[in-house]
Formats: sequence, C-alpha cells, structure tokens
Amino acid sequence: MLSVAGLLALMSVVLALPASGQQQGRVRLFIDPGDNYAFILDGKYRMQERELSLTPGRHTLTFWAPRRAIVDTAVQVVADSLSTFMLQLPWSAGWVAHTQELKRHRGKRFLTRSLPALATLGLGIWAGTAFVDHRNAYNELNDLEDSYSSLGVPREITSLKEERIPAAQDELARTRTTFLVSTGLFVAAAAGTWYAFRKTAREPVPVFEDKEKVRFDGLVWLPGAQGGTWAAGITVPIR
Repeated sequence: MLSVAGLLALMSVVLALPASGQQQGRVRLFIDPGDNYAFILDGKYRMQERELSLTPGRHTLTFWAPRRAIVDTAVQVVADSLSTFMLQLPWSAGWVAHTQELKRHRGKRFLTRSLPALATLGLGIWAGTAFVDHRNAYNELNDLEDSYSSLGVPREITSLKEERIPAAQDELARTRTTFLVSTGLFVAAAAGTWYAFRKTAREPVPVFEDKEKVRFDGLVWLPGAQGGTWAAGITVPIR
C-alpha cells in the first residue's frame, strides 16, 4: 500500500499532466510554396505539417522546398495561443542559374535550327519561281520555232530568225542557269537544315541538380541566411 506521502506525490503528478498540456501553443504555417515544403524543427525533427503544437518559447525552423533556397528562421510560441507564421521561400541560386542556362540552350537551338530552315524556305521559293520562268521560256522558244514554218512574209521571217528566236534562246539559257543555281543552293540549305536538326537533337538538355535538397537531406542544423525572403507572424489568445 502507498504511504500518505507517496499518494500525495502520485496525485501531484496526475494533476500536473493536464496543467502541462495547457502550456502548449499552436503555430499555423503559411508557406509559399504551400504544397511540397518541408522543415526541420529545432534542428532535430523533419516535418511537413501545416500546424504545430509546441511548448512556449523560441523554436527554430529550417525550411526547404524543391527549387527553393534553405531558409533558417525562428518562431516565438506563447502558451495557450495560436500563432500564424508566414514565409516565402526564395528561388535557389542553383535554380536561377539553371533557368538561365536552359534559356541560353533553347535560344541557341532555335537559332541553329531556324536560320537554315528560313534559308531553305527562301531558296525553295526562289527555285520554284526559277523553274516556272524556265518552263515559260522553253514554251516561248518552242512556240516561236513552230511559227517559223507558217510565216510567209520575208520581213517577219527575218525578224523571227535573227531577233526573236535568238533572244528566246538567250532567255532560256539564262533561266536554265538561274534554275540550276537556285536548285543547288536549295539542296545545300536543305542538307544544312537536316544536319542542324540532327545535331541539336543530340545535344544534352541542361539538367537541374537541386543542391539545396542535398544539403537539407543531410541537415541537422545549418544556418543558411538567404536574401529576398519575407516572414511575418501574429499571435492571438486561444479562447
């Protein structure tokens, strides 16, 4: 059987339990980004909660989220109260550098592909126009040669033989040269475009390595002050 002193000690412990439970304070977290952040409480416990029940006093919180920088901060908990804590996690320097590198990669790939593609398009239009001109010149010369046998006026025959047919032959030769040159350049540009697309398709796309996550995963407690953050908190009594 318990002695009187032991009974009194047991009663004091039992009475102290609800009293100690009333010494908790709640902290409600509003973090940006609010869907996948994590934090370390007091350098010991990794958590992903949106609301905490903590003993009164100062508690340290180390926050991290994908592509964001680690931010170390603290909250002051008041007994029997609800504290609201807001924090915006900044983009990590590694993510900012990655986005810039990715932008440069895409810009370079766009230029490497678009310039020969535009050249191919322009040369293709030129080659098509040159083909039409050459075909018209060919038909014109054939028509003149066919009309030679049907003419009966000597002056017209002389003009056709000495002026119009030679001019049509010169035009045919000129359009033939233009067509051959434009076609050759078009083929070369098309080959260059094919090579540019093949080359850029093989170039590796920059991959982001979240070094802040590596730090956070192995973190016990590591101060990491980062610029560009805002934090605010309010405390209201719990009724």
